[in-house]
Amino acid sequence: MKCVNTADVRRVLTSDALADAVIRYAAALSLSALSDVVLLPTVDAYGIRINVEIFLAPTTAVAVEPALDDELEDALEDHALLRELELRTGVALAFLPTGVAQPLT
Repeated sequence: MKCVNTADVRRVLTSDALADAVIRYAAALSLSALSDVVLLPTVDAYGIRINVEIFLAPTTAVAVEPALDDELEDALEDHALLRELELRTGVALAFLPTGVAQPLT
């Protein structure tokens, strides 16, 4: 489990794979001077799965930090969203300005 931390100090608990995909996508958007909204699965205070929207833009700070491992990892895994974020990252990198190096993956 990892927490995606946004500029408004919101901590969103999600799966490791999705958190890693979000930070890679945020980096690609920043390099390409683009923005987007991502619907990310998390849990509420009662442990019920919910989705939150996260705005990603070049001026938006996003960080990922480890969280305690939990049985919710499987419940928050979303393979379709993971594939979609990977595709969106590729599209964002296609808009890199000339002379900007692609980030390491």
